[in-house]
Amino acid sequence: MAGDGWVVTVVLAAPSGDLHVADLSVDESGAMTPKLDGDYVVDSVRRAQAASASLAPPPPDELSDFGDANEEDDALGSGLDNLEMMEDPVEVRVETALKKGDPASLREARDLLPRLLIDPEKRGGTLLTMAEVEIKLAEPMLAKGYLEAAAREFGDRFDMPALEKAAALGLELVGKEAFVGSSIHALLEESRARLRPVPTIFDARSFQQLSPVMRAWIEPQITLRTLAPQEVLVSEGEPSQNVFVVKSGLFGVWLEKPSGGQWMVRCCFPGWLLGESSVLVPNDPRCTATLRAERVSEVWTVPAEIMKKAMNKEPEFADRIAQTKQLHRIDSFFSMHETMGQLDVQVRDEMLSCIQRLETFDEETILLPANEVPQVACLVARGEIALFEDGKPDAPIGVIGADAFYGVRDALHQIAGAVSAIARPHTTVAFFDAARLRALCERSPEHVVAVLERLG
Repeated sequence: MAGDGWVVTVVLAAPSGDLHVADLSVDESGAMTPKLDGDYVVDSVRRAQAASASLAPPPPDELSDFGDANEEDDALGSGLDNLEMMEDPVEVRVETALKKGDPASLREARDLLPRLLIDPEKRGGTLLTMAEVEIKLAEPMLAKGYLEAAAREFGDRFDMPALEKAAALGLELVGKEAFVGSSIHALLEESRARLRPVPTIFDARSFQQLSPVMRAWIEPQITLRTLAPQEVLVSEGEPSQNVFVVKSGLFGVWLEKPSGGQWMVRCCFPGWLLGESSVLVPNDPRCTATLRAERVSEVWTVPAEIMKKAMNKEPEFADRIAQTKQLHRIDSFFSMHETMGQLDVQVRDEMLSCIQRLETFDEETILLPANEVPQVACLVARGEIALFEDGKPDAPIGVIGADAFYGVRDALHQIAGAVSAIARPHTTVAFFDAARLRALCERSPEHVVAVLERLG
């Protein structure tokens, strides 16, 4: 980032490396310089061809009789191939530049490092390196921005050693007084607090309100298991047979990629209840994700049959487990939502804390009447919300389906909507408290507010 805009490196992906096309400057209004179109890309390829051709050895004389058939295409292809063979991978070039450490090499590393941000697994480390480069180039404001971004990446994964390293660098950069009020310090303290072990399973939110009789009955059925770092608790697609509560440590939630491999969608910290599908999904329930210990961790295990008996005896307990499943579903939706996915995990967790209630409607029900400032915003978990003008004419003017928001912007800005929002029968809606959402916006950076305003 530079000032109030961005410098974006655009490359053409080739089988053995990236071909540099342009470094675009994008101002806060979205205007790009230079203008990038098809002709510009073709010119970039030709420039690369000319550069590589000047370095390539001349062809042997015995090949000269083959003439110039497909000369232009062949020259373009060979030029790209020579360029790709000539250049080392970006990671190697960055490492070489950093080892040299002189200003020119550091500026070269500055230009190359943004190309490595495409790898989500290494993004935090890349941002931290970018901050270190800017510190050496005497650009403290740029370094601070990269450090904050790196800290958010580490916070998303609860990578405490890396987060503490970023915090130490931030402390050195801004000084003790400024650091205490910084976003990096706040993120570090929040992450430390979330990793505090839970004393007993009955301190977990879902189990807190169990009656003394039920506690005494269920406690002998609970086992405590310790897992080593990278040890898998359950795998995606396996039979779901237990409910788990995290006592200490950290568990990653990993999903299978369609193209193969896995990606981590979030971390679960002490107090989280997992595996609720085992007691809520009829017939052959399956694990919806892989749960893996990211450090030495402890987890309480309760067999599904024991949980079902407890839920049958105490319906309020069953309701809390069902609400936990809905919250986990919403959390997964947040992680994969095109807009919400731009926010780090801390902000998404705060958004979840704004949920006032989850409610299912058996008949048509007015949720947000027309011409009134909404006190809640809605996320449709199941079913649909219909929008009507002038009271309730025969046909709705719009429909809000599952996994879609409604009324967020009006709730944030206290605007009275011109239409009525009515839940259809068998619709489940998560209601977000408008006052809490506004408070979240008031204490959040501008980009967070912009994301929330776009919801729905």
